[in-house]
Amino acid sequence: MRVMESADLTTDTLASYDFVLKALRQIDKDSQAGALAWAAVETVSARFDPVDTLRVAGPFLLAVGDNEDLRTQVAQLYRQAYSDREGLESLMSESGIEGGRPVRRALRTLEVCLALDRGAFLSARDEDDAARVDEIDISTWDFTITTTSGQEVVGAVHLADRYEPADTTDFAVMRQFNREQFAHQLQKDPAAVVIGFCRDRGNRITSDELASLLAGEFADQGDWRKWWTRARTSLKRNRQVQLEGRSPYVVSYLDKPVAPEDSFLAEFATLRDPIAQWSLMEKYVQQCKVHKSVPPPEVIRQCWNSFQKRAKTASAENTALSGMLWLIVARTGELGEVDGAADEATAFLKAATDLDAVAAALESDALMDIFCRCLVEARPDDWQERLLELLPVLPTAACERAASQLLDAGTDPSDLDAAVARIMASPIAHFDALLWLWGGPSDDTLARTPEPTKILTRILRALDDARRSDELAKDTIKRMNAHARSTLSANKHDRFVHCLEGLEAGLASTLRNQLSRTDALGRALREDLLRILNNKFPPSAAAPKVAPWAREDVLFVTEAGLTKKQAEIDHHVNVKMRENAKAIGRAAAHGDLSENAEYKFALEERDLLRARLAQMNAEVEMATVITPEDVPTDQIGIGTRAVFRNVESGKELELAFVGPWEADAEKGFLNYKAPLPQKLMGLKVGEVAEFDLAGATGEHEIVRLSNTLEE
Repeated sequence: MRVMESADLTTDTLASYDFVLKALRQIDKDSQAGALAWAAVETVSARFDPVDTLRVAGPFLLAVGDNEDLRTQVAQLYRQAYSDREGLESLMSESGIEGGRPVRRALRTLEVCLALDRGAFLSARDEDDAARVDEIDISTWDFTITTTSGQEVVGAVHLADRYEPADTTDFAVMRQFNREQFAHQLQKDPAAVVIGFCRDRGNRITSDELASLLAGEFADQGDWRKWWTRARTSLKRNRQVQLEGRSPYVVSYLDKPVAPEDSFLAEFATLRDPIAQWSLMEKYVQQCKVHKSVPPPEVIRQCWNSFQKRAKTASAENTALSGMLWLIVARTGELGEVDGAADEATAFLKAATDLDAVAAALESDALMDIFCRCLVEARPDDWQERLLELLPVLPTAACERAASQLLDAGTDPSDLDAAVARIMASPIAHFDALLWLWGGPSDDTLARTPEPTKILTRILRALDDARRSDELAKDTIKRMNAHARSTLSANKHDRFVHCLEGLEAGLASTLRNQLSRTDALGRALREDLLRILNNKFPPSAAAPKVAPWAREDVLFVTEAGLTKKQAEIDHHVNVKMRENAKAIGRAAAHGDLSENAEYKFALEERDLLRARLAQMNAEVEMATVITPEDVPTDQIGIGTRAVFRNVESGKELELAFVGPWEADAEKGFLNYKAPLPQKLMGLKVGEVAEFDLAGATGEHEIVRLSNTLEE
């Protein structure tokens, strides 16, 4: 709490200390985190007004999670800060800030809605779209908005889920509501357009993404190339812009221009968070490269001394933070030409008991590269096994390096299969590694790379699931979307074109439906992919339309059913297959494998587990989630609940027709794929069917139909 005593304390500075609360929760000290956050907010409220105090209270509440006392404290601050806002209590209730709704969603609802008035503009969170607020009904907090699809009414919570406030200069707003101004800006200041798009996407965008947004809509391909050349030339002169790569270029916008050495060190000294310090140092080093200069080693060594002190005083209980700090020490030491720069990081990894936590915290390829090198030195006997386990959580670029490192050391390519299975089974948790699989590991990296179509459908489903999640941070979802767009649009979509080779017409139809429903890719990229798909498989040439329940290429399920199946796959991969791998290792250690019955049994079990995993993955690939809007009530279909009346006895029987993963015959939930439900599909009220089920025998008349998903 000493930071609270500083005379120079600002709420923005204090809010950055939410990492301390997160660290406490990581070591299961939730109550201490909650108490510390509550006390800090109380202290801040005595020095700052309610609006400024909320800048601290919001991040702290997100950091500690669902803490009732802190929820109440934050709600009271909102009442004080917006006491003159008409309809505030109604909005507070709708947001669920005092309970009943996830913290992140509740805060997001209040933050967005309180910032809006009639005539305000909004930008979509997950696609290149914008909206205008036409009316606000403060009695219900329903918003009437105009979008590209026309006018619609949406509630406060769903509005905040989909949009965030935007200025009139936002490029999505200009493109939709003031195209003349946008076209003028394109020609007058192309660099400003690029920077605008870049800042709208977390300060990073690729030239391929820009082309998908602009080429065709505002310029043909020839004009686009000339325009991009002009923009690139201008961007290179801007010290707040960083250009990397080539085909595609990666454009990054820095919040502050790179300063000379003395300014850099002065800013470095003002930061208290070592991660923020390291991020600043990396930006400084990169900008030196852009301007073809070399950072003086003595400047970097000053940073190295600071990081080393922080690493030595870090809590040993927080493995992730300590590991990151020692890897930062190693990275900075190498940049500063310090002898033995990685020795202490190697010693830490040698003693660490939770390498997963260290690897999962590393979002930098540079730190991950050092991590892999130090791991070899720290664990000479089992580093290959550990790296295999860690492969699914590595960044995209690091996956290939790690796999190559394993193969160079003699690892059998088939041993990577288990890591690939984990990636495919949990696509959101292993999204970067999934994009590595899509990009195509080198030919000799994997024994069996999954089919591109399977990887693509996993990517699309992960993006949709992430968008619906209340647990993922907004920045995480944005990063996933941006990374997916960049990967799928790379090299003029050549990987997607290759994916369509040999694709069956039925699977093409399924892929078309999935792409059409995916908003996370953005409108331009989605339309590009659909155009390529339709050119290869024209919709008119598709197979004759059949009833949904008769389709063999699709498995219709509810979202709950899909979640249940994915949990089963996670258990299969992370528990059963891992236990089997350990059993193989124990049996192999006994020697003389030709006479080792335990070893042979373990190998047979491995083959069965792999076959079962392949079957479950194939089922998930076929799965399409149905919504209440998809369920028919004019006839029996998937998701319909039907009440039958026995013609002779008058006894009623209620049956629901659902996917195979939700079926429970004892409770009246039947798998629509089973023979009897298939016989009943399409029947309407008043029609009679004969069947024998659960003691109900004879002819039965359909008397009522309803929607199972709405009950």
